[in-house]
Amino acid sequence: MSLFNATSNFTRNDAPALRLFRKSESSDDDEKRLKRREKNRVAAQRSRKKQTQRADELHEEYECLEQENSLLRKEVQLLIEEQQCLTDALKAHEPLCPVLTCGMTSTTRSTGTVPTEFMSR
Repeated sequence: MSLFNATSNFTRNDAPALRLFRKSESSDDDEKRLKRREKNRVAAQRSRKKQTQRADELHEEYECLEQENSLLRKEVQLLIEEQQCLTDALKAHEPLCPVLTCGMTSTTRSTGTVPTEFMSR
């Protein structure tokens, strides 16, 4: 039975009781709504806090990765410099090296291939 049907049987004398009925029903709805709003507020607050924590974690991870990237770039630069020094040393040593000059033809030296007898060492 609907509220309208339930209240339509009331007479004028029952009006104060009807108002109390509607008021109590309204206060129940208000109470439920307030509880729901409070619960939602707490959930939203928790969600925002979690989101902030995640953003902080990501920022911290970003900082660590940036630092690691910087260190790796420095290491790469040092390795490039070391490679250049070793290449220069090898080029300076080639004309003086008896192992490379004996038994090598000019075509072998220009192609950069090493005879097989030197590969086993």
